[in-house]
Amino acid sequence: MNGMERIYAALNFEPVDMVPFIPPFQGYWALAAMGVTVPESITDPAKAAKAQVDISRQCHFDAVEVMWDWMSPVEALGCEVRMQDVGEIATWKHRIAGPSTLEKIEYPSPEKDYRFVAGMESRKLICKKMMEGTLCYGSLCSPFTLAGEIRGVEALILDTIIEPHFARDTIDFCTDVIMDYCDGMLAGGLSNIMLCDPTSSGSLITKADFLKYAHPRMKAIVQKILKEGGESLVHICGDTTDRLEDIATMGMSGFSMDASVNLNYARKVMNGKVAIIGNVHPYRTLFMGTKEDIAAEARKCIRKGGNEGFILAASCDILPSTPVEHVQILDDCRR
Repeated sequence: MNGMERIYAALNFEPVDMVPFIPPFQGYWALAAMGVTVPESITDPAKAAKAQVDISRQCHFDAVEVMWDWMSPVEALGCEVRMQDVGEIATWKHRIAGPSTLEKIEYPSPEKDYRFVAGMESRKLICKKMMEGTLCYGSLCSPFTLAGEIRGVEALILDTIIEPHFARDTIDFCTDVIMDYCDGMLAGGLSNIMLCDPTSSGSLITKADFLKYAHPRMKAIVQKILKEGGESLVHICGDTTDRLEDIATMGMSGFSMDASVNLNYARKVMNGKVAIIGNVHPYRTLFMGTKEDIAAEARKCIRKGGNEGFILAASCDILPSTPVEHVQILDDCRR
């Protein structure tokens, strides 16, 4: 089986010749590993694409993140950001101070978002090189996480308590924005999308607020992707143990979970409805661990994940400066 066949088989709970292996988020790590700065990756999409192709081939990923600038809508909405040579682009100043501010924000156009345009150009070049044997997917922030970026996470969570109508309006606005970005990705030929919602973590919001504010809006986007014939994947950081059953009702193909979630329990709760992706710790193990530590945790994940409907991966972003040979150990262990 090639990588794409292996991934599709896992997502459909069919037999595989070996455990599928994805990053799931290698974009910024690959740039650093191949000596490409973040600003260069935007001004020179070809250089960014080569870095991703080279690192993916070295690690034998079965699927690869071909669009990794998942927070580009933040800057397009007018927030001030900080772009360093290495690592994700961080939100520096939020845009929304209150209801009157929200009313003045215009919807951004993905085709005018310079970061989105650069990402789509890199995607085209990467997929041209790898799509015959490797599944290509792009990462995109979820509405609830986007709302936290433009409002401020603490402020948004307080809004859900003090001004729930304002919180709902902010998240609904962000849902429309993400729908437009999703349309842009689908129209541009990228049909497989990983929705990332770290702000929906059980470490930040209650299950009740997750079901009220995050779940229905993310589900609508998941269904849009599926309707267009793509594979819809979801990643939520932190401990999601108490909401796994609810996450499964979104209908996505695969759920990428953090290291704080027990794979045995996740497999039991999701019960063949959603493939599980994970969950080797990216800092404690992949970055800081010995080769023996990495191999032991990878084998433990494979054992708990089961023979069908499981994809081996890091539990979140592979950190810049993580040695390439550390990631290659995961490939060795799944064979």
